[in-house]
Amino acid sequence: MERSSSASVREIRASPSGPVSRGASRLRIARGTLRLLLAGWFSIYIAASATAQDWGSEDDGWSQPTTQSDSPQPGVGWANKAGIGFTRDPNTLLLYFEVPYSFDQWVSLGPAIQIGIDDKNTFVAPTANLTVSVPIFKRARPFISTGIGFAYIAEDNRPGDDGEAGFLINSAIGIEFQLSQRLAVGSQMIFNIFPNKTLGESFVYSWQIGGVRISF
Repeated sequence: MERSSSASVREIRASPSGPVSRGASRLRIARGTLRLLLAGWFSIYIAASATAQDWGSEDDGWSQPTTQSDSPQPGVGWANKAGIGFTRDPNTLLLYFEVPYSFDQWVSLGPAIQIGIDDKNTFVAPTANLTVSVPIFKRARPFISTGIGFAYIAEDNRPGDDGEAGFLINSAIGIEFQLSQRLAVGSQMIFNIFPNKTLGESFVYSWQIGGVRISF
């Protein structure tokens, strides 16, 4: 009788929890699908947008000396920004999107979102960003920005609650290279700070290694 009871206990301990196992499996499938959809949308977005823009001509200044006044500058209005990179703690593949409105060649304001995805980690951070550019070079434009919003962090391997949302403040430094009046490429580093720890994290580092900006 004792052997039968101990064997039953071992079987119960060894058998996985049905609902938990199914929930984790569904979560992994959902994250994998989201990653594929975002990567596909990002590739189509970049290819379609880039081919539709003015890439410049011999009169743009590529073949002739230019001055600060006739170098290409983005105009006033809306733009689309998209980039790819990575985050650290949690470690994820980063997709970055922003829709800034430029008041002039120095200041822009608009919504942005960082989406970090991985098999076991998720990082989503929508913010409202204020960016100040410094057009001191003919084509290179260093910039700084600050944003406020919230972030959601999830880690599958964390004991207890594996997801939590919290208030977020971030700042960024970067540079853009203006290829034409409508098209620019660039990179930026983003420093995400949580005043109150979110899922045990008080800081997340993001590096958008490469990206494009398309102005309308």
